[in-house]
Amino acid sequence: MMTVQKLMTPVGTQVNGGQSLIEVLALMRRNQHSCAVVMDGDRVAGLIREKDLVSVLAQVLESGRVEVGRAADVMTVNPVCVPAGASLLEALKRAQEYRQRQMPVLDDRGALVGMITHTDMAQAYIQILERQTELVSVNRVLRAESLQDSLLNIGNRRAMERDLKVLATHPKRRFALALLDLDWFKKYNDYYGHQAGDRALQRVCETITGHLRQGDTLYRYGGEELLLLMLDTDLEGAWLGASRVCDAVQKLRIEHAPSPLGVLTLSAGVACEPGAGISQLIASADQALYYAKTHGHNSVIRGRPVAEPDITPSS
Repeated sequence: MMTVQKLMTPVGTQVNGGQSLIEVLALMRRNQHSCAVVMDGDRVAGLIREKDLVSVLAQVLESGRVEVGRAADVMTVNPVCVPAGASLLEALKRAQEYRQRQMPVLDDRGALVGMITHTDMAQAYIQILERQTELVSVNRVLRAESLQDSLLNIGNRRAMERDLKVLATHPKRRFALALLDLDWFKKYNDYYGHQAGDRALQRVCETITGHLRQGDTLYRYGGEELLLLMLDTDLEGAWLGASRVCDAVQKLRIEHAPSPLGVLTLSAGVACEPGAGISQLIASADQALYYAKTHGHNSVIRGRPVAEPDITPSS
């Protein structure tokens, strides 16, 4: 908590009630202070502010007589003070309630330890707002990073689960899922090394995201397996969408010597079952993907409710 003690300026110009205004003005000018605290021993007796001095000047101009008064003649008696341990909010409320721009700060024994001004409080408030803005920005970045796969710059498993959970609350919204898996990718990593495998995965994901419709989303499901969420489509539309991205990946012509096809390819299983739960859809897409992986690879397979899998290759 930001307290008045952390914001206050050291004790400023101090005078006693018997000092002349000329002396008070000279001290304020020398110290470059906008007010002076009038002390009665250890007790704060009053406060001389700029507006008090302006009032004296106005009287002089009206009367045409210059009379040198004392500090006690023009001071605001028993000014509003604030405890050193008070919070910034408490100080602001007190300043607003009593319309004070400067307030003496007192310690637990009532002794003067400093001054706090409207400028001090405003600057502190601005700093708090700036920090809050920075924190909001940092939290927004952290939230985004927590939902993004750092290697592939696509949604991670957490983001996928969040979005699918939201979709589950809208049973009338049509959508389809596709599970995508790179063919013989373990052999690719063994042959070219894991760094080359990471770069290949990055290129594949960049290509896929570049061929998605607006509203479709790609997530890293696990390892080299990806999940593609396609909104407002049926099973046939999902098959076409998955085929389109699989074709695009094959056209990258990323060399894959251990593959019978010579280049990196994808297999996919798609599912779209109105009324089915999320877990059922994923299971259906996974079953179709397994069929693709065990029946030649490089194909997009429709999951249930199609009676017989369609093994039409994507190319």
